[in-house]
Amino acid sequence: MFKYLLIALVLTGAALPAQAAEPGQPEEIGTLTRLEEKLHQHPEIAAYIHRAESSGHYAKGELGLPDPMLFIQEQDYPIGSSMSRDQEQKMIGFKQTIPAFGTRGAKSERIGVESRKNKLLGDYAFAAMKAKMITALANLERIKEQEKLLDQQAALFGSERTSLKGRIAANQVGISQLSMSQADSTDIEIMRAELVEEKHEMMLMLTNMLDETPEMTLPPIEMAAWEQDAAKTYPVTIAAADIDMARKDVDLRESEFNPNFEVQANYGRMNGGDNAGTIMVGLSIPLWASESQKPRLEGAKAAVRASESDQENIKRQTIEKLNHLKAQVDASSRKIELLKRKESLLSTSSGAQTREYEAGKADFAMPLKTRRDMLSVRYQLAAERAKHTALVADFNRYFIGEGL
Repeated sequence: MFKYLLIALVLTGAALPAQAAEPGQPEEIGTLTRLEEKLHQHPEIAAYIHRAESSGHYAKGELGLPDPMLFIQEQDYPIGSSMSRDQEQKMIGFKQTIPAFGTRGAKSERIGVESRKNKLLGDYAFAAMKAKMITALANLERIKEQEKLLDQQAALFGSERTSLKGRIAANQVGISQLSMSQADSTDIEIMRAELVEEKHEMMLMLTNMLDETPEMTLPPIEMAAWEQDAAKTYPVTIAAADIDMARKDVDLRESEFNPNFEVQANYGRMNGGDNAGTIMVGLSIPLWASESQKPRLEGAKAAVRASESDQENIKRQTIEKLNHLKAQVDASSRKIELLKRKESLLSTSSGAQTREYEAGKADFAMPLKTRRDMLSVRYQLAAERAKHTALVADFNRYFIGEGL
Protein backbone atom coordinates (compact mmCIF):
# COMPACT_ATOMS: atom_id res chain seq x y z
CA MET A 1 0.00 0.00 0.00
CA PHE A 2 2.84 2.35 0.90
CA LYS A 3 4.44 1.72 -2.49
CA TYR A 4 1.36 2.79 -4.40
CA LEU A 5 0.98 5.86 -2.22
CA LEU A 6 4.49 6.95 -3.17
CA ILE A 7 3.81 6.36 -6.86
CA ALA A 8 0.70 8.53 -6.59
CA LEU A 9 2.74 11.26 -4.91
CA VAL A 10 5.32 11.20 -7.68
CA LEU A 11 2.77 11.29 -10.47
CA THR A 12 0.78 14.04 -8.75
CA GLY A 13 3.89 16.09 -8.02
CA ALA A 14 5.02 16.00 -11.63
CA ALA A 15 1.64 16.63 -13.20
CA LEU A 16 2.29 19.58 -15.47
CA PRO A 17 1.65 19.95 -19.20
CA ALA A 18 4.81 19.53 -21.23
CA GLN A 19 3.97 22.50 -23.44
CA ALA A 20 2.32 25.81 -22.79
CA ALA A 21 -0.98 26.69 -24.41
CA GLU A 22 -0.72 27.74 -28.02
CA PRO A 23 -0.51 31.56 -28.27
CA GLY A 24 -1.78 33.75 -31.04
CA GLN A 25 -5.50 34.16 -30.33
CA PRO A 26 -7.15 37.33 -31.73
CA GLU A 27 -7.60 38.72 -28.22
CA GLU A 28 -3.86 38.42 -27.57
CA ILE A 29 -3.01 40.10 -30.87
CA GLY A 30 -5.45 42.91 -30.03
CA THR A 31 -3.86 43.34 -26.62
CA LEU A 32 -0.40 43.58 -28.17
CA THR A 33 -1.67 46.21 -30.62
CA ARG A 34 -3.09 48.23 -27.72
CA LEU A 35 0.24 48.04 -25.90
CA GLU A 36 2.08 49.22 -29.02
CA GLU A 37 -0.22 52.24 -29.16
CA LYS A 38 0.65 53.02 -25.55
CA LEU A 39 4.36 52.83 -26.39
CA HIS A 40 3.88 55.72 -28.82
CA GLN A 41 2.93 57.86 -25.82
CA HIS A 42 6.20 57.18 -24.01
CA PRO A 43 8.19 60.43 -23.41
CA GLU A 44 11.23 59.11 -25.28
CA ILE A 45 9.18 58.41 -28.41
CA ALA A 46 7.17 61.61 -28.07
CA ALA A 47 10.41 63.62 -27.90
CA TYR A 48 11.51 62.27 -31.28
CA ILE A 49 8.12 63.12 -32.76
CA HIS A 50 8.36 66.69 -31.47
CA ARG A 51 11.93 67.05 -32.75
CA ALA A 52 10.85 65.96 -36.22
CA GLU A 53 7.96 68.43 -36.07
CA SER A 54 10.29 71.18 -34.90
CA SER A 55 12.75 70.56 -37.75
CA GLY A 56 9.88 70.63 -40.24
CA HIS A 57 8.86 74.10 -39.06
CA TYR A 58 12.45 75.32 -39.19
CA ALA A 59 12.76 74.04 -42.76
CA LYS A 60 9.77 76.14 -43.84
CA GLY A 61 11.12 79.17 -42.00
CA GLU A 62 14.42 79.08 -43.89
CA LEU A 63 12.59 79.82 -47.15
CA GLY A 64 11.51 83.25 -46.01
CA LEU A 65 13.37 86.52 -46.56
CA PRO A 66 14.94 88.47 -43.70
CA ASP A 67 12.68 91.14 -42.25
CA PRO A 68 12.93 94.48 -44.11
CA MET A 69 14.19 97.53 -42.25
CA LEU A 70 12.16 100.75 -42.11
CA PHE A 71 14.19 103.89 -41.53
CA ILE A 72 13.78 107.64 -41.13
CA GLN A 73 16.62 109.83 -42.22
CA GLU A 74 17.30 113.48 -41.64
CA GLN A 75 20.35 115.28 -42.98
CA ASP A 76 21.57 118.77 -42.24
CA TYR A 77 24.90 119.58 -43.85
CA PRO A 78 27.50 120.95 -44.32
CA ILE A 79 28.36 121.33 -40.63
CA GLY A 80 29.01 124.88 -39.60
CA SER A 81 27.90 126.41 -42.90
CA SER A 82 25.39 129.20 -42.92
CA MET A 83 23.79 127.49 -45.90
CA SER A 84 23.12 124.26 -44.00
CA ARG A 85 19.39 124.91 -43.86
CA ASP A 86 19.27 124.87 -47.64
CA GLN A 87 20.87 121.39 -47.65
CA GLU A 88 18.38 119.87 -45.20
CA GLN A 89 16.77 116.56 -46.22
CA LYS A 90 14.07 114.55 -44.51
CA MET A 91 13.56 111.02 -45.85
CA ILE A 92 11.60 107.87 -45.03
CA GLY A 93 12.34 104.51 -46.64
CA PHE A 94 12.98 100.80 -46.31
CA LYS A 95 15.82 98.40 -46.94
CA GLN A 96 15.51 94.71 -47.89
CA THR A 97 18.39 92.21 -47.85
CA ILE A 98 18.10 89.30 -50.31
CA PRO A 99 20.45 86.37 -49.51
CA ALA A 100 22.46 84.79 -52.31
CA PHE A 101 20.41 82.73 -54.73
CA GLY A 102 20.08 79.12 -53.55
CA THR A 103 21.12 79.62 -49.94
CA ARG A 104 17.60 79.66 -48.51
CA GLY A 105 16.59 76.57 -50.46
CA ALA A 106 19.77 74.71 -49.45
CA LYS A 107 19.24 75.52 -45.76
CA SER A 108 15.60 74.47 -45.96
CA GLU A 109 16.41 71.20 -47.69
CA ARG A 110 19.13 70.37 -45.19
CA ILE A 111 16.80 70.91 -42.24
CA GLY A 112 14.13 68.94 -44.11
CA VAL A 113 16.52 65.99 -44.30
CA GLU A 114 17.23 66.44 -40.59
CA SER A 115 13.48 66.29 -39.94
CA ARG A 116 13.23 63.02 -41.85
CA LYS A 117 16.22 61.69 -39.92
CA ASN A 118 14.52 62.56 -36.62
CA LYS A 119 11.45 60.68 -37.82
CA LEU A 120 13.63 57.64 -38.58
CA LEU A 121 15.34 57.93 -35.21
CA GLY A 122 11.92 58.00 -33.55
CA ASP A 123 10.78 54.91 -35.46
CA TYR A 124 14.02 53.12 -34.57
CA ALA A 125 13.65 54.05 -30.89
CA PHE A 126 10.07 52.77 -30.98
CA ALA A 127 11.18 49.49 -32.59
CA ALA A 128 13.84 49.06 -29.89
CA MET A 129 11.34 49.80 -27.13
CA LYS A 130 8.85 47.37 -28.63
CA ALA A 131 11.53 44.67 -28.67
CA LYS A 132 12.27 45.48 -25.02
CA MET A 133 8.57 45.22 -24.18
CA ILE A 134 8.23 41.86 -25.96
CA THR A 135 11.29 40.57 -24.11
CA ALA A 136 9.84 41.64 -20.76
CA LEU A 137 6.47 40.03 -21.54
CA ALA A 138 8.18 36.82 -22.67
CA ASN A 139 10.21 36.75 -19.45
CA LEU A 140 7.08 37.24 -17.34
CA GLU A 141 5.50 34.26 -19.11
CA ARG A 142 8.66 32.27 -18.54
CA ILE A 143 8.82 33.19 -14.84
CA LYS A 144 5.18 32.24 -14.34
CA GLU A 145 5.79 28.83 -15.91
CA GLN A 146 9.04 28.30 -14.01
CA GLU A 147 7.35 29.11 -10.70
CA LYS A 148 4.85 26.33 -11.37
CA LEU A 149 7.70 23.97 -12.23
CA LEU A 150 9.46 24.82 -8.97
CA ASP A 151 6.25 24.00 -7.11
CA GLN A 152 6.29 20.62 -8.83
CA GLN A 153 9.95 20.13 -7.91
CA ALA A 154 9.17 20.97 -4.31
CA ALA A 155 6.37 18.38 -4.33
CA LEU A 156 8.79 15.76 -5.66
CA PHE A 157 11.28 16.56 -2.92
CA GLY A 158 8.40 16.14 -0.48
CA SER A 159 7.67 12.74 -1.99
CA GLU A 160 11.33 11.83 -1.66
CA ARG A 161 11.41 12.83 1.99
CA THR A 162 8.26 10.79 2.66
CA SER A 163 9.93 7.79 1.02
CA LEU A 164 13.16 8.28 2.96
CA LYS A 165 11.37 8.58 6.28
CA GLY A 166 9.61 5.32 5.60
CA ARG A 167 12.84 3.60 4.62
CA ILE A 168 14.64 5.06 7.65
CA ALA A 169 11.90 3.63 9.84
CA ALA A 170 12.42 0.29 8.11
CA ASN A 171 16.17 0.65 8.70
CA GLN A 172 16.85 0.52 4.95
CA VAL A 173 18.75 3.83 4.64
CA GLY A 174 20.58 6.21 6.94
CA ILE A 175 19.29 9.53 8.18
CA SER A 176 22.07 11.26 6.29
CA GLN A 177 20.20 10.75 3.03
CA LEU A 178 17.22 12.65 4.43
CA SER A 179 19.51 15.54 5.40
CA MET A 180 21.02 15.53 1.91
CA SER A 181 17.55 15.63 0.33
CA GLN A 182 16.60 18.56 2.55
CA ALA A 183 19.80 20.37 1.58
CA ASP A 184 19.13 19.77 -2.12
CA SER A 185 15.60 21.09 -1.80
CA THR A 186 16.92 24.47 -0.63
CA ASP A 187 18.06 25.07 -4.22
CA ILE A 188 14.38 25.30 -5.10
CA GLU A 189 13.89 28.15 -2.68
CA ILE A 190 17.00 29.92 -3.96
CA MET A 191 15.72 29.66 -7.54
CA ARG A 192 12.31 30.86 -6.43
CA ALA A 193 13.86 33.93 -4.78
CA GLU A 194 15.76 34.68 -7.99
CA LEU A 195 12.55 34.47 -9.98
CA VAL A 196 10.81 36.87 -7.60
CA GLU A 197 13.65 39.36 -8.05
CA GLU A 198 13.56 39.01 -11.84
CA LYS A 199 9.77 39.32 -11.93
CA HIS A 200 10.00 42.57 -9.99
CA GLU A 201 12.51 43.91 -12.53
CA MET A 202 10.30 42.96 -15.50
CA MET A 203 7.21 44.50 -13.90
CA LEU A 204 9.02 47.78 -13.24
CA MET A 205 10.32 47.81 -16.81
CA LEU A 206 6.82 47.34 -18.23
CA THR A 207 5.37 49.95 -15.89
CA ASN A 208 7.98 52.42 -17.09
CA MET A 209 7.10 51.75 -20.74
CA LEU A 210 3.32 51.24 -20.47
CA ASP A 211 2.18 52.57 -17.09
CA GLU A 212 0.88 49.06 -16.41
CA THR A 213 1.96 45.45 -16.10
CA PRO A 214 -0.23 43.59 -18.59
CA GLU A 215 -1.26 39.98 -18.08
CA MET A 216 -1.15 38.34 -21.50
CA THR A 217 0.24 35.50 -23.56
CA LEU A 218 2.35 36.72 -26.45
CA PRO A 219 1.22 35.83 -29.96
CA PRO A 220 3.85 34.20 -32.20
CA ILE A 221 6.62 36.63 -33.17
CA GLU A 222 7.71 35.97 -36.73
CA MET A 223 11.30 36.63 -37.74
CA ALA A 224 11.87 39.24 -40.45
CA ALA A 225 13.30 38.10 -43.78
CA TRP A 226 17.04 38.66 -44.06
CA GLU A 227 18.77 38.64 -47.44
CA GLN A 228 21.97 40.47 -46.48
CA ASP A 229 20.44 43.77 -47.67
CA ALA A 230 21.44 46.23 -44.94
CA ALA A 231 19.91 49.14 -46.87
CA LYS A 232 16.53 48.13 -45.41
CA THR A 233 17.71 48.58 -41.83
CA TYR A 234 17.34 51.61 -39.59
CA PRO A 235 21.05 52.18 -38.80
CA VAL A 236 22.10 52.24 -42.47
CA THR A 237 19.13 54.39 -43.53
CA ILE A 238 19.80 56.87 -40.72
CA ALA A 239 23.44 57.01 -41.83
CA ALA A 240 22.20 57.72 -45.38
CA ALA A 241 20.31 60.72 -44.00
CA ASP A 242 23.60 62.01 -42.57
CA ILE A 243 25.08 61.76 -46.07
CA ASP A 244 22.13 63.68 -47.50
CA MET A 245 22.57 66.42 -44.90
CA ALA A 246 26.28 66.65 -45.69
CA ARG A 247 25.48 67.00 -49.40
CA LYS A 248 23.00 69.76 -48.64
CA ASP A 249 25.81 71.50 -46.75
CA VAL A 250 27.86 71.34 -49.96
CA ASP A 251 24.96 72.92 -51.88
CA LEU A 252 24.77 75.64 -49.26
CA ARG A 253 28.50 76.38 -49.46
CA GLU A 254 28.36 76.50 -53.24
CA SER A 255 25.42 78.91 -53.16
CA GLU A 256 27.44 81.24 -50.95
CA PHE A 257 29.54 82.09 -54.01
CA ASN A 258 26.47 83.78 -55.50
CA PRO A 259 26.07 87.51 -54.72
CA ASN A 260 23.88 88.79 -51.93
CA PHE A 261 21.54 91.60 -52.89
CA GLU A 262 20.28 94.65 -51.06
CA VAL A 263 17.44 96.89 -52.21
CA GLN A 264 16.88 100.26 -50.62
CA ALA A 265 14.21 102.87 -51.45
CA ASN A 266 13.35 106.14 -49.77
CA TYR A 267 11.18 109.21 -50.25
CA GLY A 268 11.34 112.62 -48.69
CA ARG A 269 11.62 116.39 -48.96
CA MET A 270 14.73 118.05 -50.19
CA ASN A 271 15.90 121.56 -49.50
CA GLY A 272 13.67 124.16 -51.01
CA GLY A 273 10.60 122.07 -50.42
CA ASP A 274 10.98 119.75 -53.38
CA ASN A 275 9.93 116.10 -52.95
CA ALA A 276 12.32 113.39 -54.14
CA GLY A 277 12.82 109.63 -54.01
CA THR A 278 15.84 107.36 -54.43
CA ILE A 279 16.29 103.64 -55.17
CA MET A 280 19.53 101.75 -54.59
CA VAL A 281 20.38 98.19 -55.56
CA GLY A 282 23.59 96.66 -54.27
CA LEU A 283 25.25 93.24 -54.54
CA SER A 284 28.14 91.60 -52.82
CA ILE A 285 31.40 90.77 -54.59
CA PRO A 286 33.20 87.56 -53.48
CA LEU A 287 36.62 89.20 -53.25
CA TRP A 288 37.63 87.10 -50.24
CA ALA A 289 36.22 83.78 -51.46
CA SER A 290 39.60 82.03 -51.26
CA GLU A 291 39.84 82.88 -47.55
CA SER A 292 36.21 82.22 -46.59
CA GLN A 293 33.89 80.40 -49.01
CA LYS A 294 36.40 78.01 -50.59
CA PRO A 295 37.71 76.50 -47.33
CA ARG A 296 34.15 76.00 -46.08
CA LEU A 297 33.21 74.34 -49.38
CA GLU A 298 36.18 71.97 -49.20
CA GLY A 299 35.30 71.20 -45.58
CA ALA A 300 31.71 70.38 -46.57
CA LYS A 301 32.94 68.04 -49.32
CA ALA A 302 35.23 66.29 -46.85
CA ALA A 303 32.26 65.90 -44.48
CA VAL A 304 30.37 64.09 -47.26
CA ARG A 305 33.22 61.62 -47.65
CA ALA A 306 33.33 61.12 -43.88
CA SER A 307 29.58 60.45 -43.79
CA GLU A 308 29.90 57.93 -46.61
CA SER A 309 32.69 56.14 -44.72
CA ASP A 310 30.57 56.16 -41.56
CA GLN A 311 27.68 54.59 -43.43
CA GLU A 312 29.91 51.86 -44.86
CA ASN A 313 31.20 51.11 -41.37
CA ILE A 314 27.66 51.04 -39.95
CA LYS A 315 26.58 48.79 -42.81
CA ARG A 316 29.31 46.27 -42.01
CA GLN A 317 28.53 46.36 -38.29
CA THR A 318 24.82 45.90 -38.96
CA ILE A 319 25.40 42.91 -41.25
CA GLU A 320 27.69 41.38 -38.63
CA LYS A 321 25.15 41.95 -35.87
CA LEU A 322 22.19 40.58 -37.86
CA ASN A 323 24.11 37.50 -39.00
CA HIS A 324 25.11 36.82 -35.40
CA LEU A 325 21.53 37.30 -34.18
CA LYS A 326 20.25 34.97 -36.89
CA ALA A 327 22.78 32.34 -35.83
CA GLN A 328 21.64 32.76 -32.22
CA VAL A 329 17.98 32.38 -33.25
CA ASP A 330 18.79 29.24 -35.24
CA ALA A 331 20.80 27.80 -32.35
CA SER A 332 17.97 28.58 -29.94
CA SER A 333 15.45 26.84 -32.22
CA ARG A 334 17.72 23.80 -32.32
CA LYS A 335 18.09 23.78 -28.53
CA ILE A 336 14.31 23.96 -28.13
CA GLU A 337 13.88 20.92 -30.36
CA LEU A 338 16.58 19.01 -28.46
CA LEU A 339 15.07 19.88 -25.09
CA LYS A 340 11.64 18.73 -26.27
CA ARG A 341 13.17 15.47 -27.49
CA LYS A 342 14.99 15.01 -24.20
CA GLU A 343 11.75 15.61 -22.32
CA SER A 344 9.99 13.01 -24.45
CA LEU A 345 12.72 10.45 -23.80
CA LEU A 346 12.63 11.13 -20.05
CA SER A 347 8.86 10.78 -20.08
CA THR A 348 9.15 7.37 -21.74
CA SER A 349 11.86 6.34 -19.31
CA SER A 350 9.83 7.56 -16.35
CA GLY A 351 6.87 5.39 -17.33
CA ALA A 352 9.10 2.33 -17.71
CA GLN A 353 10.82 2.97 -14.37
CA THR A 354 7.50 3.37 -12.60
CA ARG A 355 6.36 0.02 -13.94
CA GLU A 356 9.70 -1.56 -12.90
CA TYR A 357 9.29 -0.11 -9.43
CA GLU A 358 5.77 -1.51 -9.20
CA ALA A 359 7.18 -4.89 -10.17
CA GLY A 360 9.86 -4.62 -7.52
CA LYS A 361 12.69 -4.48 -10.06
CA ALA A 362 13.88 -0.93 -9.32
CA ASP A 363 14.39 1.39 -6.39
CA PHE A 364 11.94 4.24 -5.86
CA ALA A 365 14.75 6.78 -6.22
CA MET A 366 15.09 6.12 -9.94
CA PRO A 367 11.60 7.17 -11.14
CA LEU A 368 11.72 10.04 -8.66
CA LYS A 369 15.03 11.29 -10.08
CA THR A 370 13.73 10.94 -13.65
CA ARG A 371 10.67 13.00 -12.80
CA ARG A 372 12.89 15.69 -11.33
CA ASP A 373 15.07 15.62 -14.44
CA MET A 374 11.95 16.09 -16.57
CA LEU A 375 10.99 19.17 -14.61
CA SER A 376 14.52 20.51 -14.94
CA VAL A 377 14.29 20.07 -18.72
CA ARG A 378 10.95 21.86 -18.76
CA TYR A 379 12.53 24.64 -16.71
CA GLN A 380 15.30 24.98 -19.31
CA LEU A 381 12.75 24.77 -22.11
CA ALA A 382 10.75 27.67 -20.67
CA ALA A 383 13.94 29.75 -20.44
CA GLU A 384 14.98 28.88 -24.00
CA ARG A 385 11.58 29.77 -25.42
CA ALA A 386 11.71 33.19 -23.77
CA LYS A 387 15.26 33.65 -25.03
CA HIS A 388 14.16 32.71 -28.56
CA THR A 389 11.35 35.28 -28.48
CA ALA A 390 13.73 37.96 -27.20
CA LEU A 391 16.29 37.18 -29.91
CA VAL A 392 13.65 37.38 -32.67
CA ALA A 393 12.36 40.69 -31.28
CA ASP A 394 15.90 42.07 -31.12
CA PHE A 395 16.53 40.92 -34.70
CA ASN A 396 13.31 42.48 -36.04
CA ARG A 397 13.93 45.88 -34.50
CA TYR A 398 16.66 46.63 -37.06
CA PHE A 399 14.31 46.46 -40.05
CA ILE A 400 12.30 49.46 -41.23
CA GLY A 401 8.60 48.82 -40.75
CA GLU A 402 9.01 45.56 -38.82
CA GLY A 403 8.93 47.17 -35.41
CA LEU A 404 6.01 49.49 -36.14
